[in-house]
Amino acid sequence: MDYSTTLTQLTLRVSLRRMMAYIFLFDAAACTGCKSCQMACKDKHNLPVGVLWRRVFEVSGGSWLPHGEAWTNDVFAYYLSLGCNHCVHPKCAGVCPADAYVQTADGIVYIDETRCMGCGYCAWACPYGVPQYNPMLGRMTKCNFCIDELAQGKPPACVAACPMRVLNYAFIGNESSASNSEYLYLWEHAAQDHPFPLPAFSRTQPHLAIRPHPAMGNGQEKRVANREEVRPPWQVLHRVPEGQVSPFASSRSTGLAFFDKLHSIPARDELPLIAFTLLTQMAVGMTFFSFFFPLSLLHIFLIGFLLGAGGLVSFLHLGTKRNAWRAVLHLRKSWLSREILALGMLVSVWLYWFFERAVLKTGYGALFTTLVGLFFVYSMSQVYRLRAVPAWNSWRTAAAFFLSAGILGVVGASWGRALVSVWMVLWVLLALQVGLIVSAVRPVYPTEERLRGMVTVLMMLGVSLLPLLPPWAQETLSLPIVLLILVEQVWGRWLFYRMRVPAL
Repeated sequence: MDYSTTLTQLTLRVSLRRMMAYIFLFDAAACTGCKSCQMACKDKHNLPVGVLWRRVFEVSGGSWLPHGEAWTNDVFAYYLSLGCNHCVHPKCAGVCPADAYVQTADGIVYIDETRCMGCGYCAWACPYGVPQYNPMLGRMTKCNFCIDELAQGKPPACVAACPMRVLNYAFIGNESSASNSEYLYLWEHAAQDHPFPLPAFSRTQPHLAIRPHPAMGNGQEKRVANREEVRPPWQVLHRVPEGQVSPFASSRSTGLAFFDKLHSIPARDELPLIAFTLLTQMAVGMTFFSFFFPLSLLHIFLIGFLLGAGGLVSFLHLGTKRNAWRAVLHLRKSWLSREILALGMLVSVWLYWFFERAVLKTGYGALFTTLVGLFFVYSMSQVYRLRAVPAWNSWRTAAAFFLSAGILGVVGASWGRALVSVWMVLWVLLALQVGLIVSAVRPVYPTEERLRGMVTVLMMLGVSLLPLLPPWAQETLSLPIVLLILVEQVWGRWLFYRMRVPAL
């Protein structure tokens, strides 16, 4: 195919935020899947094992069917080479708390490595799973369109390496008057019209033009055959149980894609976040219940300890800890920045509350601490409201976080006193949690969630028995109830993080 002619015919047929931009061109109808582009990118940027800035997806489907004494088939396959799409509205740049992403005037999106703190939030938010954590550098990395090569008038490494010339790039502007009807300009079309396996929910307007393969629109079932190759090796892969539907299943394919429904999460890497969310939510819950159950100075100190411990353990999640101070530099767009700011405010008002209670013997600081704490938990829930993670993107996330704050807060507030004194409030909160668990329309882990529900019902039964027992029996039963609550909360939060499905 004559790409020199193609490049002169490209045009921007819809209104874009920028007048001109670089785009990638990919001819899926002619790609042989040799992966020279993938290898050239990896070689140029010296990427470690498991980190791929450009990935070649092998999409296949169809089946062999008996036809009398012979066999017929409708088997098909095609390839899709994807790097960063340098979107018109890059979600990765919008959510980055350190404001480490730079979007140039010509549409190129790259990471300023001096700013990145390696939190990985951009990878969660990107619909295309482009940003990848480089463990050797301790920060997020991604395709930068080989901006250094462009400055010298050379093509990106992936483009230069393609032997079939099916991968190319162009610099487009609204001054063009012609268009190439053979290409699908993705930034002009709704994500539902993008070819599989591109997600159908994206609103980022990717700067990618694809000449479709005939099989892309055949309406048949499709799956990614090399899923293990195009996902980082440190992600623990799990098959989606039979009968469940992946939120990323192609709207044009509903059968064979069943075998491709994988969800993964490097759960061990999320352990600091499990500790951070639960510890700080417990602190907020204790603060709230201080209006109902009087707290001693020791209880107030425990609240501060929980906040401090949660904040410190969250640092373990960062790849470049020296840049942690940058976490509050993107308050205008990033909920993660707002969450960190809210935590800092919460610690500040707690210090005032502790001083006030210890020295002034008054309690007005509890109100300020509670209000800031509630905003902190709300901000925390909004961090996870990402379109790229459908399992998190609902009201249920905020409900689960506030319920955890309530349940753990009651347990913390009862420290030093009999659990029976708070049994009714605890029973109601546990009942609400059971309702939240059983009301899930299509849980990612139905067996585990049912077991969580049964454990919570068991705890409700134990709590309801407390006021009926003599004091010595109440103390005996309280300990296993508290331990079960703590175990169930950790278990539930671990399942929450495992629900994240990599976009691509």
